[in-house]
Amino acid sequence: MTGTRAPWTLRRRIVVGTTTLVAAVLVAVGAISVVTLGASLTKVVDTQLTGSMNALDYSVEKYMPIVPDPNAKYPKKELADFIGHAPNTIIALMQDCEIVDSARFTDGGASPLRGEVVTQLETTVLDSGPAISGRTTVELPDLGPYRVQTTINESGQVLIAGVSLATVRQAVFDETVLISILSVLALAITVAGVILVVRLALRPLSRVAVVAADVAKLPLERGEVVITDRVDPADTDPRTEVGQVGEALNHLLHHVDRALAVRAASDKRMRRFVTDASHELRTPLASIQGYAELTRQEAAQLPDMTEHSLARIESEARRMSSLVDDLLLLARLDEGQDLHIDDVDLCELVINAVSDARAADGTHTWLADVPDDCRPIVGDRERLHQLVANLLANARVHTPSGSSVTARLTPGRGTTVLEVIDDGPGIDPELVPELFERFARGDASRSRHSGSTGLGLAIAASIVEAHEGRISVDSRPGRTVFRIELPNELAAPSSVAEPRGAPVPPVQSSQKTH
Repeated sequence: MTGTRAPWTLRRRIVVGTTTLVAAVLVAVGAISVVTLGASLTKVVDTQLTGSMNALDYSVEKYMPIVPDPNAKYPKKELADFIGHAPNTIIALMQDCEIVDSARFTDGGASPLRGEVVTQLETTVLDSGPAISGRTTVELPDLGPYRVQTTINESGQVLIAGVSLATVRQAVFDETVLISILSVLALAITVAGVILVVRLALRPLSRVAVVAADVAKLPLERGEVVITDRVDPADTDPRTEVGQVGEALNHLLHHVDRALAVRAASDKRMRRFVTDASHELRTPLASIQGYAELTRQEAAQLPDMTEHSLARIESEARRMSSLVDDLLLLARLDEGQDLHIDDVDLCELVINAVSDARAADGTHTWLADVPDDCRPIVGDRERLHQLVANLLANARVHTPSGSSVTARLTPGRGTTVLEVIDDGPGIDPELVPELFERFARGDASRSRHSGSTGLGLAIAASIVEAHEGRISVDSRPGRTVFRIELPNELAAPSSVAEPRGAPVPPVQSSQKTH
């Protein structure tokens, strides 16, 4: 498995890009400087070489004529006796493809060239072919690099003069080292400067990113949320790129804040409407149900069709009353109301809820798995009982007869986990994302037949949220698990109430019912 390379940050791209560009410029400038220096020094050497060749030509014509003259004004001299040549200069005289005389000048005087040097010079001249005259660079044994010039004088003799390039090459080497050191220092200073400049330049962008990150942490999906975070005015100058980003982010946050305010107001009006409508519907529904029951008391005097119709009216009135109560409860939970905080024994609560489920439906196998030692948690006893009852009722409705349903309680440090497990057919994966939405139904026809309103799991989720907990579901064919995590202590209880009702006698902490 190959890992994906992490993308480079803007700061890194700027620093690396600038450093690479500066390094390339420094390398190019350094190379050009070294090449230019080498060429300049070579020209100086060539000038010196020209002087040596002119002096050699003059001296050979004067002191070493090709045809000796007994009456010559000047006596014959060897090349080592010539003057006018700088130290580290060599001269040679070649006749019939053979060097007949040579000399090397040093600070201590002049001496003939050694045999291997003479041989190398002869080879160089002979390899040049017909174009003997010219300049070339030759590596001479034990002497190093030399700039050598050959020419043919008027007498047909081949004259050879050479100037050492050791000083030139040493100067080029020293210049290369100096330029390299200066380039490295310049590159290091450039990198440090670019990092500092980029850090200062991107600091406003970092502040803008912090504002965006803070807003991203807000629970925008919950009711009334006010976005107070804004980018500082100093970072919203539209004349700069970062300022344009900051200004655009402020505009976006303003629009989102207004949209959230409108949504919150709309939700508040809807909750008020649901609450008011639920209250208003309770009385007529109770009247309808009461009149239907009162009329059915005279069943002996009523036709069969009328009695059946009254029974249906009474049944539907009860269903509508249940739906109204559920809607009213959801509205109260959304507004953070209807919670009476107290110490709750979840073990006792789970055992009682499982017993109620067994009494309501004997076609399922009901199991309660609770620990022997159960510490109480802080919460609303009636709402938590309704939470467990709704989950058990959901399992009863959506699993076939003979299925096994287990309510398991696992206390932990700071959190208590409640799981309701069944071995039914499972939940359609497409329904899982919206399972806790209101009026969500796995099977509409079955839900209507069983009297389900589609609000049971929504109420369960609202109760868990009101207790600052989390609810999730994991389902596959043959196993469905609803998992609820409840904190043992609430962060900020809305109210503290006395326990509702009389104390319940102790019950067995772990039981298995069928």
